[in-house]
This record gives sequence, C-alpha cells and structure tokens, in this order.
Amino acid sequence: MKRAIVFGATGQLGCYSAMALKEHGYDVVAVGRRKSDGGFFKTRGIEFTGGISLEDEGCFGNLPSGDFDVVVNMAGTMPAHADMRMMPYVQSIVVGTVNLCEWMKKAHCKRIVFNTTPSDVAEHWGTTTPIDDDAVRSFPKNGNDHAVYAICKRAATDILEHMQIAEGFEPCVFRHFMVYGWHPDAYYYLNGVKKMLPWRYMVRRCINGEDIEIYGDVTRKKELLYIKDFAGAVVRAADTHICGIFNLPGYKPYSLDEMVDGIIGAFGTENTKKIPRPDMPDTPQILLSHEKSRSVLGWTPVWTWDKACEDMKKENIENPVELMWGANDPLDVIRGAK
Repeated sequence: MKRAIVFGATGQLGCYSAMALKEHGYDVVAVGRRKSDGGFFKTRGIEFTGGISLEDEGCFGNLPSGDFDVVVNMAGTMPAHADMRMMPYVQSIVVGTVNLCEWMKKAHCKRIVFNTTPSDVAEHWGTTTPIDDDAVRSFPKNGNDHAVYAICKRAATDILEHMQIAEGFEPCVFRHFMVYGWHPDAYYYLNGVKKMLPWRYMVRRCINGEDIEIYGDVTRKKELLYIKDFAGAVVRAADTHICGIFNLPGYKPYSLDEMVDGIIGAFGTENTKKIPRPDMPDTPQILLSHEKSRSVLGWTPVWTWDKACEDMKKENIENPVELMWGANDPLDVIRGAK
C-alpha cells in the first residue's frame, strides 16, 4: 500500500485531499498546524499529527517515522486568512518549503504535490484568452495583499524545481483560483479586512428567503473549481511521476449569471429572484488554459457547477467535517432539512 502524508490537512484543500487519497487506497497521515482535529480523521481511518508548523524545523521530529511515497503540501499562510504582514508568508511558504525538502530527503520521498496562485501570472490577466500553464511568472505590481503571497509561492515553486535538478525530486504544482466547497466559516480577509465571501453571501440570502443582486455585466465568465475535482487532481498527481506546473480550471468557464442560477437552483426557492445591478462594478474575468492538465497530467474535472451546488447543499445539511471545523452558522442552516 502506498503511503501519503498531507500537510495543511486541517484546511479545506488538505482535508479533502487526505480523504480522497484514503478513498483511493493510500495509507494517509494528515498533518496540521492545529494541535487537535477534534477526532475527525480517526473517523476516516486516517492518522493525524497536530501542532506542526513547517517553518519550525524542530517540529519535523514529531512526524511519524518511515518512508512516504508522496508528500502533499497544502499548508502555508493565505491572504484570505491573514493580515498584511509579510513575514508569515515568508516563514510558512518559503522557509517551510526548504524545511520540508530537507525532511523529504530523510523520508526517502521524491514526489511532492504543491499549489501556487494565479497571481503569479497577474501580468497576463485582463483578456479573455486562457492563460497558459507555463506563462512567464511574476507577481501583482499593485501593492495588494496577494503580492507578497505570490512572490513567496513563486519562490517555493522555484525551490522545488531546483530540487528536481539537484536531488531528483518530482514536483507537481497546481495553479488555480478559489476552490469552492462547503465550510462552516463563510468569511475571508481582503487586504487584512474581514469580509463575507460574496458567493456565500448569495447562498445565505437564498437560505433565508431573500433575493440576489447580480453586479455588473452578468455575461462575464469565471473559473468555478469544485473541491472534489481539486482532490481528484491531487490523487491523479500522487498516482504518477509527472512533473510541472498545471492549471486547474473548473468544469468549464461559467458566466456570473450561470453561477447565480446554480446557487439559486440548489439553495433557493421558486420565489427567489435575480436582481440585475448593471450600475455596479464588473466581476473579474480571468480564464486558465486546460490543455496541459488534460493532455499531460490526464486530469479532467467532472463536477459541473450545478452538481457542485447540489453537493454543497448536501454537505451543508450533513456537515461532514463538523468535528474539526465546528457547526454551521445559524444563518446558514437549511430549515426543514433532514
């Protein structure tokens, strides 16, 4: 049986990656910065090790012994959950990657799955042409909260590419926009200010019998990648030795109008109405090429947005990760659900 270790397993990307690997037959160790997972991973037959910070080299001595076939690293500070300080990004992403590489040599593991940000190709934004996987990387030149994050993600990716040359590592790096999935926490940080995720605001209005306003041009398209498609890409990468940077788009580019229709279809009622607000700012329109992840990695998303919304409704009701993430906000509880 192949053995996998997932860092950042108490977050959404890491948690679903660990579960998908387990379901695919891997012996999985889940690792998190949090000291406790509330007993969640034990219910899935997954070993959990908490209190691990990648920037702390001494923590690695607390990891289970033995060799691993694949490392999945979804740990590290994210702008959505942080303020504007630079050092947490440098420490958790750059220093953490160096420490992880040194530990991997001791664990006799060459294969690593990592993720980066589309902000590393921000200079290619602003057109309707899908951005190539191997586009020249940089960082946003606007001083926002994603700039240092993108710099650090790019540096970590460069370190992994160096380790591929120097030590024979096998890095597979995913580039993607927001990954959609149900989580009890509906909030994020924008430039250090706490806000509700716009799509979750729409869901909450549907649940509470309110109409939805749609801002700007409703025909503008965006990538809607579902968490279970992301986890499927992790499994695919773990099963292969294919290296490189791969875009992970959604099932297809969806218009804002189609996105709202999916949310209303799952969470709304026959009386829920869309209220156009063309006077408000447009949503960003940035598309990722799917050619390389399909033809080289062999990964294709299977979750349409409508199916993803229905699945998120199911997970809202069942809250499968409640032991670790807690209960839903009362305003997100679907009344009458069984």
